[in-house]
Amino acid sequence: LGAFRTPGSATVAADGSFSIPGVFGRARLRVNLPDEWMVKTIMHDGQNITDAPLELKSGETMADVQIVVTNRVSTVAGRLADDKGAPLADGTILVFSTDAERWAGDSRAVRSARPDQQGQYQIKGLPAGDYLAIALAYVEDGMWNDPEFLQSLRDGAQRFSLGEAGTQTLTLKLVTTTP
Repeated sequence: LGAFRTPGSATVAADGSFSIPGVFGRARLRVNLPDEWMVKTIMHDGQNITDAPLELKSGETMADVQIVVTNRVSTVAGRLADDKGAPLADGTILVFSTDAERWAGDSRAVRSARPDQQGQYQIKGLPAGDYLAIALAYVEDGMWNDPEFLQSLRDGAQRFSLGEAGTQTLTLKLVTTTP
């Protein structure tokens, strides 16, 4: 477990409890899990706070947070191909929510991947929703955390929907210039 922009981290005890000391200010709860698992929801006082920023004052505590994980993991997979359908091993695939509100720097709904030597790529663990996918020849590392950059890609991206534990297969063509 970790918190965004804070030094806090925790280990889960055998009884499932955890405590994250040193968290204050604006933060998000994030859970590090093996690839075959993902966070389904994080609940506090009956509200889903999975992707919501938290605002804690110094000395303030938050109790009774429930984190639900699942091994029903979504997958977006496919291949990067040139105009003739031949596989490309160089480029960056970006997958991001159609909802710009979900484009925070640490969002679970924005991911990147690089293809292997056969042009194959895979992204696991996206929450259910509507997404856009695009393959670019070059993307500066971390640019996908910039909402203005993602906005500039919307028109050239391929739209798709992903259900809970769903699988989507997409063949993407490389966009050589940033829109």
